[in-house]
Amino acid sequence: RRRLLKNLSGTVAGTLLLPSDYAFAAKPMIDGEADNVGNRAARFVRPKPQKVLRPKLDQKFAVLLMRSSYNALDLIDCVAMDQFQRDFFLIRQAEYQTYNEAVGPGSMMQGDLTDPLYFDFISFAQYRTIYREISDPSIIFEESQGQDMGEDMPQKFVSVIVKRDPRLKNEQLPAEHSRLVGESILNRIYEIFAGTKASIPSFVLGSRPPSNDLLSVLSQLVNIFVISGFAFDGEASISRKGSSKDSKGTEFTIIFSSPATLWSGKSLKILKSNPANDFFLKTARALIFRAGYSLSNVSVDYKGTQEITVFTTN
Repeated sequence: RRRLLKNLSGTVAGTLLLPSDYAFAAKPMIDGEADNVGNRAARFVRPKPQKVLRPKLDQKFAVLLMRSSYNALDLIDCVAMDQFQRDFFLIRQAEYQTYNEAVGPGSMMQGDLTDPLYFDFISFAQYRTIYREISDPSIIFEESQGQDMGEDMPQKFVSVIVKRDPRLKNEQLPAEHSRLVGESILNRIYEIFAGTKASIPSFVLGSRPPSNDLLSVLSQLVNIFVISGFAFDGEASISRKGSSKDSKGTEFTIIFSSPATLWSGKSLKILKSNPANDFFLKTARALIFRAGYSLSNVSVDYKGTQEITVFTTN
């Protein structure tokens, strides 16, 4: 269930079978909290979903984006995952009616991740919940975990005390979550498209390729997102060249037209959610890190039906 975090040495999560008195968990969401006065007011000022034609997402790609986000939260050990699932349910339950009425009853296929209207909604609810849990994280908490009791036997659930590695500080959680999501998406893309015409151009790890080569890599990543139904169209470009021979100081701009996260991205930005569902940025950051660069001056903005991501490589 739990793996090692790449940027940390030693065991990230230690689990001990202890009495529940030893657990110090963040407060679970209570019934009605997701629909209290503050949250109803937030829905009132939130942007309305735009009625724009968008492609259907590839089912496996949509699941990858959602599952990578869930698994990353599990890995950083800041909330019991049974609590997260309950909080996620309460938030999407509270948000659903307002969103459904805004897009028009019957317009959205509830539960269908390939439907961009539904994906936009459920991705918002997922990251709204993740933001809540990361904003008030636990270091030690009690979690209900299933144990395999053998073939044809129902799982048995036991209470387990989970302790986060203290080297992973609260303020590092959003960045670590985003890093893990990006790594997960990128690894899966390499697996799916390896040996095909859509594969990402290869480069030597840490080689710091020049800006034009890096642009070629980013452009192919954009193409993969587009053919997976994330957006109708997309383009990567160099908006400012750096002064060095490699790509240091080069500014890149990525524009997606009618992305699957158009409404949710805008809404999470208003909430100042950190992390947000900026899936391309997370994946591009993982790719660029492997090339030997870091990112600065990062921004994700929305103009009309476009998602505009800008960053500089260092």
